[in-house]
Amino acid sequence: MKNKKTVITITSIVAVLLVIIGVTYAYWLVTKTQTNQNVISSGCLDISLTGEKNDIELQDQFPLSDEDGMKLIPYEFTVTNNCNTSVDYQVNLESLGTESEAIISTALKVALDSNVKLLSSGGSAEPTVTDAYESHSIAAGRLAAASTTSDEDTVTYKLRIWIDEDAPISEQNKTYTGKISVTVGQGVVVPYEKGTLAYNILSNYGGIKAMESISTDHLVEAITETANYHISISSNYYYATEATYDEEAGKYTLSGTLVQATTTECQNGTKECGKYTLMNASPIYSSETLYEVIDFKSSGTSVIVNKMQYTTEFGKGTIASEAGVYKTQDDSGDSYYFRGDVKNNYVKFGTYAKDAVLKKCTGNNTVDCSASTNFEILAGSPMYWRIIRINGDGTIRMIYDGTEPVENGTPHVAAIDALSQNYSSVYPDNVNNVTYLDELQTSVDNWYTNYLQTNYEQYIADSIFCEDKESISAGTLEYNTRIFVEHKPKLTCTQEEGKLTVANGKLINPIGLITLDEAIMAGISTFNYNTSSNNYLYSGTPYSTISNIGYAEYIISGNSGIYSTDLYYDHEVRPVINIKSDILFNGSGTIDDPYVLAS
Repeated sequence: MKNKKTVITITSIVAVLLVIIGVTYAYWLVTKTQTNQNVISSGCLDISLTGEKNDIELQDQFPLSDEDGMKLIPYEFTVTNNCNTSVDYQVNLESLGTESEAIISTALKVALDSNVKLLSSGGSAEPTVTDAYESHSIAAGRLAAASTTSDEDTVTYKLRIWIDEDAPISEQNKTYTGKISVTVGQGVVVPYEKGTLAYNILSNYGGIKAMESISTDHLVEAITETANYHISISSNYYYATEATYDEEAGKYTLSGTLVQATTTECQNGTKECGKYTLMNASPIYSSETLYEVIDFKSSGTSVIVNKMQYTTEFGKGTIASEAGVYKTQDDSGDSYYFRGDVKNNYVKFGTYAKDAVLKKCTGNNTVDCSASTNFEILAGSPMYWRIIRINGDGTIRMIYDGTEPVENGTPHVAAIDALSQNYSSVYPDNVNNVTYLDELQTSVDNWYTNYLQTNYEQYIADSIFCEDKESISAGTLEYNTRIFVEHKPKLTCTQEEGKLTVANGKLINPIGLITLDEAIMAGISTFNYNTSSNNYLYSGTPYSTISNIGYAEYIISGNSGIYSTDLYYDHEVRPVINIKSDILFNGSGTIDDPYVLAS
């Protein structure tokens, strides 16, 4: 399917729609400034903008909850395409007046139909109304060609606006004034056309309104049970009956009854030891890690402990309640990513163009994959993928998952190669490890050229792969801190030189690898052994990410945790591609009904 925007030759047409919005913290008035309709025509474009129902006029308004905001009487408006070609459109709310005197966009809630969000969460748009200081996109779509038999050439919205219940007191007695504008024509990007993967994914989850963000600031306690943990018999550590956590300092301290004792004294009952220890000889010591002794056992250095650390949602790994689609920002806008034990992100896309002989990892080490054997794939064998996320531009990023669909938690052949490295070849003189990165990319490039390119390149988008340049620059440790200390992954690429595309000459083919940030967003734990094997990225053997630093690389280990290891280890490689935003698919994304190209 070709993108229909290419037939529109004008730059853009903007219709300022029917509504001027005035809001104060204690008073809210929305009035209609025109009657009947506004018709704009130019060549192949002819749209009607109408709206006569339910002007909003609210007196002495104060912040409202979403539940109460949705009870407000909506203002309705309709956009109609009168042309014989389809058109893309975007609905914007443009902010007018003096910015310093206006209610901030983070304090206003906007709802079109049942899609509720902060005004500030809408993507920024170029203002088109005179005196507008900013503009936010609140809806977008595509209208079919005018028809007497279908209603897909018309869309009607119900608009509600209210002051958010969490609006700060500093916004009291301020005013907000804005206008709704509708932009149509060239330059309007509508990634969620009916029938595309993005549309189907969001529809399955109840639409964009159902998406939510996981806070990177919310702390939870990650607990790992460690059997046969070794504590020195002779070391006099403090044990306590209680422990407290200082969220600001990020550390535990012991409390309650404190006793200094050796492991032997705790085991034979010479001293009555509490179950908590920081394994330190100072009673005022604090640490990011707390050990809860479950069983001192009868003798020796081997005990059973719960190793406890506070981390953010993104550091604790996968739990069942997390499974779903969540929202964050990438370099192109709002991105919607799959996380956890999801079961509806299967895609059947592509077949092997010819027989393939690839290498399969046969080792069971969670880090090393040095043992491998050849396996054969016959021409015509299908390719299965798992969707990682909807990119901000509406393209779909997905990772290769083998020649047959498997249930989450099942070890399977999900890679296209088990790289065979040697110690000297992956230790180049420069710290950027260009040799090793090139080997990873060469492996997926060769697979793409041999088995996928000929029949399927027209469906694949040239989207950004982020090489995490900040993580491989000499002396730069910010990446390590952000991921492994703060547990704050992100999908934006912080340095321009780290963005890899075919268009900028940094890629030969539109194919790459998953990033460490994407893996953590998907629910893979930074604690290595603390991730459920039911995470959809689990394959049972370790495979490489594109992220590395110095002479170490980050991999997703065989148990689906993040592991940093020397580059001389061998690991599998799983290709990642992006599907164009306007390609139509059928299916529901389940293992029995995967998304497939529409015929």
